[in-house]
Amino acid sequence: MNAILSISLATALVAAPAAPAAAPAPADLKDVEAVLAYIAAHPGDVALVTRGISHNAGRLAPVASSIKIVHLAAYADAVRRGRAAPGDRVPVALWNAYHVPGTDGGAHEAALKRLAPGESVTLDQLVSAMIEESDNAAADLLRDRLGPGELRRIARTGVGTINGEILRAFGGCTLPADACLKRYVKAGKQVTPALPDFARQAVWAATVTRVEPGVLRRVLAGLRKDPVASRHLEWPMRQPGADPAELRIGTKGGALPGVISEAMYTARPGERPRETVLVLHRLPEATWFSGMRSYAHQEFIVRLATDPAFFAKVRAALK
Repeated sequence: MNAILSISLATALVAAPAAPAAAPAPADLKDVEAVLAYIAAHPGDVALVTRGISHNAGRLAPVASSIKIVHLAAYADAVRRGRAAPGDRVPVALWNAYHVPGTDGGAHEAALKRLAPGESVTLDQLVSAMIEESDNAAADLLRDRLGPGELRRIARTGVGTINGEILRAFGGCTLPADACLKRYVKAGKQVTPALPDFARQAVWAATVTRVEPGVLRRVLAGLRKDPVASRHLEWPMRQPGADPAELRIGTKGGALPGVISEAMYTARPGERPRETVLVLHRLPEATWFSGMRSYAHQEFIVRLATDPAFFAKVRAALK
């Protein structure tokens, strides 16, 4: 399961861990039991929302690229209403103009490699890049195309531009984030920001892409039932070793320094589907890096959905 889901974790600005600190190492998120232990020890820095558990569901939390399921919901809604069509063409030059190099873990370049486009891509291909590789440029272009008001309506709060916030925080732009991105796109010249250390990035990460986890779970439940959206979220089921007849998964993960998140639904034959949103934030640097290596939080959600005894253990830990 880890091999199927591992590449769905998204977009961390930090490129490599810093040298080990002299202080005792924080918890290592090496497996599901370690994730549970961390959750039990840091309940104020965790949101977990699923059927039967509602921990910090109504508190705004930084969810990193898991916010992109809101963009996906706006896209699916626009297709249903006839305001957009999956086959609409998007110039690759415009898509590239939204990209800020060195800030998305190589997602944009990976998406271009997978799609191998000519001068344009379809709108649906752009959405696939946003979900599969977690390309920030695709998300921001889609937000501009559909309108930030549509995302606000779905998320019940404002959903900012991702790269505009990066340009404002680290790219020397002093304008509001939307204006920063608009000016950047119009200039058509990519700029690689100089990123500060992990601690300063983590302070910034705690202030952006904030939404109520309970709202995010509601959005996820709607996407599971939508054929346009579920096709994108269930892309891991097309990977080698996946067996949709045994366990069907739709997921969108996210990561920013100090933050790891996942919005995932699971479905097994004969059982009621389960939607789960997990957010870990204010993670110490070493803990964060261990979680980025292990993807144990994804295994944690799958086990939560498939092991009743483990579910009971988690629920007891959060009471």
